[in-house]
Amino acid sequence: MSFILIITTFIIDNLKEPSIGFKDAHPSYDFLKLFIIGLSMVISLILSIIVIIRVIKYWKVWPNLKSKYLIFGLALPAIISYVNLLTLIFKN
Repeated sequence: MSFILIITTFIIDNLKEPSIGFKDAHPSYDFLKLFIIGLSMVISLILSIIVIIRVIKYWKVWPNLKSKYLIFGLALPAIISYVNLLTLIFKN
């Protein structure tokens, strides 16, 4: 779920001008960025953390090793992108 949410967020962010008509300096874009993109990033981070905790908690119970790594791999992009965002914010 978080993987789909993060991909959708990046698609909306990259296609904002052709699809919605907002440019970077447009005041409505700041609203879009704050409430849609920011909120979806936080939700995807929370969902990814919940998924990773559940995978680690039930690691020995699941018999299929492939599904464990697949679910774990689908949860990581949200965490990696959020950590990247935080490092860019606090870099200076």
